[in-house]
Amino acid sequence: MDRFEHIVALLRSGRTARADQLRAEAPGALLPRWTAGEPLSPALRQVHQFAYSIRAVRVDDTYAWAMVDGSIYRMPLAGGEAQRLRLEGRHESFYWDAVFDDATVVAVEDERLLVWDLVTGMLLLATDPDAIPLRAAPLRSLAIGAGVAVTGTKDGYLLKWDLADGRLLGRTAAHSGHVTRVAISTDSAPTVLSLGGEDRFTETLCFHDLDGFRRTGEVAVPAQTGCGGWTVLDGQRRAVTVAEEGLLTVWDPVAAAPVAQFATAARLREALVFIAGGACVVLDEDSALRIMDLRDGTVRGTIRTDFTHRVDRVAVHGTFVFAAGDVRTNLLELTDPLAQDDKDRPYFRDAVPATIDGRPAIIAVDADGSFEVIDAADGRRFGDPAAERRITLRTAVWYPRPGVVTAGDRDLLVVVSECGPTTVDPATGDTHTAAESSLSPAGPRLIATGNGLIAATNDKGVLAVWDAATLTLRASLQLADVYGTISLALADLHGRTVVLAGTEGGGIRWFDSADLNEITPPGRFAERPNHPAVRRLDWPGPAAVTGLDVFGSVVIVAVDDTVTCADIATGEPSGPALAHPNKVLAIRPTVLDGVPVVATSCADRTLRVWEIETGHTIWSVALPQQVGRIVSVAADQIIVLTEGHLIAVGPGPKIPSS
Repeated sequence: MDRFEHIVALLRSGRTARADQLRAEAPGALLPRWTAGEPLSPALRQVHQFAYSIRAVRVDDTYAWAMVDGSIYRMPLAGGEAQRLRLEGRHESFYWDAVFDDATVVAVEDERLLVWDLVTGMLLLATDPDAIPLRAAPLRSLAIGAGVAVTGTKDGYLLKWDLADGRLLGRTAAHSGHVTRVAISTDSAPTVLSLGGEDRFTETLCFHDLDGFRRTGEVAVPAQTGCGGWTVLDGQRRAVTVAEEGLLTVWDPVAAAPVAQFATAARLREALVFIAGGACVVLDEDSALRIMDLRDGTVRGTIRTDFTHRVDRVAVHGTFVFAAGDVRTNLLELTDPLAQDDKDRPYFRDAVPATIDGRPAIIAVDADGSFEVIDAADGRRFGDPAAERRITLRTAVWYPRPGVVTAGDRDLLVVVSECGPTTVDPATGDTHTAAESSLSPAGPRLIATGNGLIAATNDKGVLAVWDAATLTLRASLQLADVYGTISLALADLHGRTVVLAGTEGGGIRWFDSADLNEITPPGRFAERPNHPAVRRLDWPGPAAVTGLDVFGSVVIVAVDDTVTCADIATGEPSGPALAHPNKVLAIRPTVLDGVPVVATSCADRTLRVWEIETGHTIWSVALPQQVGRIVSVAADQIIVLTEGHLIAVGPGPKIPSS
């Protein structure tokens, strides 16, 4: 982790004193002040992020290891940067599977098994592609044991290789199709477990003795039984498999029959890992590690990772667990007794700024429509700490789109669901929902609030406007191009509220909010090009108006790598174009010390604050990851939403006087 990520991790785990100490070492730097959102597991020790997919992991007394395409990274358990070792050879090929084996790492590509030295990166062995029988087809899965490697192929074969010289020692047809997983037992009579089948509806579990490749058992298993391994229970060798539907089965390999079955919400992972002398298995469930006792199915522990997606690979050594999810790793520590973290933690989908009781606040919305009110000054929960942490809206919400609208002297949270808007008083939790018939049910896409109105679009291309006080529908319109509207804003034009819709083609459509009749864009806005919409794999395309906001009389537009600001009545520039080195991901205008500014987030992972009139950059800060949502901007901090939690970065420098 770099210094920024280290401070974020300390803040999220509650170690604020250590975070303050680390921040004080360079007081001039723009560093995180607080975070809010899902907490880190107390067991989390290190986080590392890579640019490419992780193929294998290992942990030993000194290092955690990860194979990332053509490189090996080792991370000291005591902390520090990952050390990279480039593996010898060309690495344009895709490695289907890989395994660390003592002082080497072994991988399979379509036609070869390869072995590298972990000290030098030297390629020690590459098997002959001609050694693979034509009918066996490409290699797909791999297991190491008893001095040999066993690979499973796409067409259902098992191939046994000598790891000393690369000779093919044996082959057998095991399945009717793709061999998804192989594992070798480590006892005195090694046995190969393999899983595979012709398609996702036909799966078999096979057992073969390793010496002669003689099949000793075969049994049908539930579809998508994609991971398996070996353990010893009460002195008996046992095989363990997990099906996608959540069924964990303990097998007697001699009888090829189940001896125990337990329901689990675990998802498939590349391989099974066992602890506690083989009595417990480590499973992935909703990005958390669940530790299940194989004797009775009891969950002995739950350790949360900081992943937003599934855990793919796990390695265990002593008290350390090393977990990988696609391109990210966590080093976690096992405790005695095992940790019982809450896996159902909040994960903020979106957040909006508000003012509550005269104080700046952030309203963060979870995936299910629950919301949490956070004090913008310190990231703590707003109001009474003893109060209920979250309030769940009493309406069906699917990927809620939030906003804030002012009604009277109060800021209300607006959440648009499939059927329309709901307003919530964040201080009391009082909710009001529009009639379900006001908008055809469909997933909400965009929302804009202002002047006492709510505007939104949904996945069926409906644009609608409601009165925020009464939630009555003022007007609705079926847009011709369902996905042609990329951004949305409300603004005041000559005393009437208008709806601005940024398009995929680069233009901005203007609508009267009273009836949604389209009006001619004022002044130079009518000159904006609007290229014909062409569906692309990288939708929306480079001409799309991906950012649109209105601040007073200034319309702020983001297209690709440029932000422009123009007067709403004339379209004349309000300042120079703000050019970025890469695509602009988010914008947020505000006033700092009486000067109108706009904060931008760029794909180069840098936040910038610009003076609108002069185009002068007030300050910028590089972050460890891209930011898709700037929540609020103040003189002393900027709050962003990333990876399910909020981060306040600051303090920022003062506005220059000249």
